[in-house]
Amino acid sequence: MQTEVLTKIGLTQRESEAYLALLKLKEALVSEISKKTKENRSHLYDTLKSLIDKGLASYVVKNGKKYFRSAPPEKLLDYIQEKQKLIEESLPELHELYKPQFNHPIVEVYEGKEGVKTVLKDVLRERKEWLCLGSTGKSEELVPFFLEHFHKQRIKQKIPLKVIYNDDEYGRERGKKIFTQKFSQVRYMEKRSPTTTYIYGEKVVIIIWEKEKLVAVMIKDFDVAESYRSYFEAMWKVAKRQG
Repeated sequence: MQTEVLTKIGLTQRESEAYLALLKLKEALVSEISKKTKENRSHLYDTLKSLIDKGLASYVVKNGKKYFRSAPPEKLLDYIQEKQKLIEESLPELHELYKPQFNHPIVEVYEGKEGVKTVLKDVLRERKEWLCLGSTGKSEELVPFFLEHFHKQRIKQKIPLKVIYNDDEYGRERGKKIFTQKFSQVRYMEKRSPTTTYIYGEKVVIIIWEKEKLVAVMIKDFDVAESYRSYFEAMWKVAKRQG
């Protein structure tokens, strides 16, 4: 389990095993680490050098022998932050590469719970008004813990939400909760479709909230977004208020 966590943050399998061995051994010769990790000593030197370069290990020389030590676990946070800083510094150039070459809508498909989480994280990144049309209220069933964290962050960032829920049991129940949140407005309309439509910035996202086929289709285009935004505002005017 611990090795899996370390590999998920970017360490190799060998680095993860060597780091965990050092944590347990406190201070050790290569021969001792090799016994613990079952790694060939010649390969282990390369692994330890890589950990030292990452700031996750160090060594001292005693009587002509190298004794290796692990950095404290908190150093892993510094390692992650350094990687994040590198990405942030590269973002301007990466965005230039990401710009569409043609002036037409870009369509992307996101599948499953992780796909929906990606969309919601994008809402937070955009920091623009978030409009939700035909919301079913089923999102809380499928991504409950993430959704709770998402709304806390949305409120912290003061992102306004206007949502039209389906006027049914699911929609009414969810609408009562959202209505109590800051920067949130809620209304209801007769159920029209099983999908939900998000509009924010220059993006429109259509989500099918079905457990077995959870999918989100994102359309990136200014004109399409403005068209959907106008439609939403028209629906908002005739939708029932919370009460």
